[in-house]
Amino acid sequence: MTLNEDENDIDPTPLKIFIGWDSKEDIAYQVCKHSILNHASVPVDIIPLKLKQLRRDGIYTRPADNLASTEFTFTRFLIPELCEFNGWALFIDCDFIFLEDIKNLFDQVNDKYAVMCAHHDYTPKPGIKMDGQQQHIYPRKNWSSCVLFNCSHPSNKICTSDWLNNVTKNGAFFHRFSWLKNKEIGKISHEWNWLVGWYEEPVNGKPKALHYTEGGPWFDNYYNCEYAVEWYKIERKLKVDQEEKRREEKRQQKNNIRENNPVLPEQLSIPTEDKEIFNSYLNCSIDPSGKYLGTSEEDFMQIVQNKFNKGTTKIKKVAAIFNDEIEYTDKSYMYDEYLQAMSIGVQGRLSTWDEEKDTSNPILIRGVGKSSQIAVKHCWKTGRDFYAIDTGYFGNSKSKSKGWHRVTKNALQNTGPIIELPTDRLKTVGYNYKKFKDGRKILICPPSEKVMNLFDQPDPKTWTDSVIKELKQYTDRPIEVRLKPDRTQRISSQSIEAALADNVYCLITYNSIAALESLIEGVPSIALGPNCASVVCNTSLKQIEKLNRPDKDTMIALMAHLSYCQFTLKEMTSGYAWNMVNESY
Repeated sequence: MTLNEDENDIDPTPLKIFIGWDSKEDIAYQVCKHSILNHASVPVDIIPLKLKQLRRDGIYTRPADNLASTEFTFTRFLIPELCEFNGWALFIDCDFIFLEDIKNLFDQVNDKYAVMCAHHDYTPKPGIKMDGQQQHIYPRKNWSSCVLFNCSHPSNKICTSDWLNNVTKNGAFFHRFSWLKNKEIGKISHEWNWLVGWYEEPVNGKPKALHYTEGGPWFDNYYNCEYAVEWYKIERKLKVDQEEKRREEKRQQKNNIRENNPVLPEQLSIPTEDKEIFNSYLNCSIDPSGKYLGTSEEDFMQIVQNKFNKGTTKIKKVAAIFNDEIEYTDKSYMYDEYLQAMSIGVQGRLSTWDEEKDTSNPILIRGVGKSSQIAVKHCWKTGRDFYAIDTGYFGNSKSKSKGWHRVTKNALQNTGPIIELPTDRLKTVGYNYKKFKDGRKILICPPSEKVMNLFDQPDPKTWTDSVIKELKQYTDRPIEVRLKPDRTQRISSQSIEAALADNVYCLITYNSIAALESLIEGVPSIALGPNCASVVCNTSLKQIEKLNRPDKDTMIALMAHLSYCQFTLKEMTSGYAWNMVNESY
């Protein structure tokens, strides 16, 4: 870093940062990069070190090494040459996230050193780490995972591609900085390379950059590791920013089309008869009576009706599937009112599975009755889109009528990731954050038999018995089972809130909304199936004594996200629900 003549103006030259990239861990790279960008107060130039690209360019020709745990095990030592032996550059493994401004790390550089890094006294347990990789133990372990390279230093002039590609030098030589004298290896605080699972707060200070060296939350086996929540927060922000960028690009594309490329019917790549309908629509929209252009509104409606009657339309029409197992209290409805509302909102149609099974139309269902189950399994198998309506995630517990209903695309619940959305709807549904509390007993809430059938799981009793049997391997806590009461009982004496208030330590379920209801009441939960709470709760019985308790910000973000995944009857009818659901996928 240098200063211009005005000492308050920082040199705009970007900080050069290389991140090790591995094809198995692209999401780790993306989150790491986003964490840097989120905190950086100065321009940064982030470069992924991609093995295939370096091989394709003829820079890296070293044979594959069976001991290399990542694709960037050796390539980091090319950085001085990649920077043309000029200035400072940082290398970090992809399994990092930064919690502070990376400028503060670069501010520590000292030109007398060839490299600067954290001098860990780290000896991991032997065995397997990450996604099945062997844990290798050697002196100066993890020193090279975060390195400031002084590319201009005379001792680094040796760091060329020919030097690195020389197989007579092994990994130990490079990772121990064996080409340097000890006095040329400067020291930075371990807080900038905080080895998760090794250092502890506050004994060892406070992390500025987290290093998930033994495995991070993007691996199934480390879903709930220490500091997992910090990683999920950045991942969530990444998804939100990517979605906003995508939407902005779509808005810009639409603006460009409107401003520069007006589309006329004759330019569209659609059948002639469809162009005729489009022309008729344009004509009657500006001449409803047909006095001047010859096509009235009545004429247009007749043209459309004739087309649909002939069955020649190429438009995929969303079709609602009637569920004959739903009981209606209001006999004036010949068809489920929520299916009706969504059909109106999406300009779809009411139908049955028998009529739709041989079409490719997207399917709209409510509940998991027989016809809905057949349709859902068919859609999962063939990749056909479906939209499922069911009781809302929250906001209905104290209401005699279900004012909120969730709508989910290609699933029964929205399982994430969390999208950053406004909190305005939380007040409407009456959500207030509750701190997590301690308890003693475990409450098991078996799912319904219909749900278990849909997911090809054992019946609720068999499932419950197997859960209890496995739990006893990990804990001696008392266990209670709560069967799902009917709706009248759920909003009165047998409410879930009352059950959770009775000294409950943890709730366990499969696909039930009870997992979310438990978190809302300040009780940790374990969801063993696809669940709207899976992104923040535990998902394995082995974690029963190490439960995740999401912080306030995470819970509010989750609830805000889910509040925009459930809708009123009016929002379904207007098309708002349809637009929101499809913008999220």
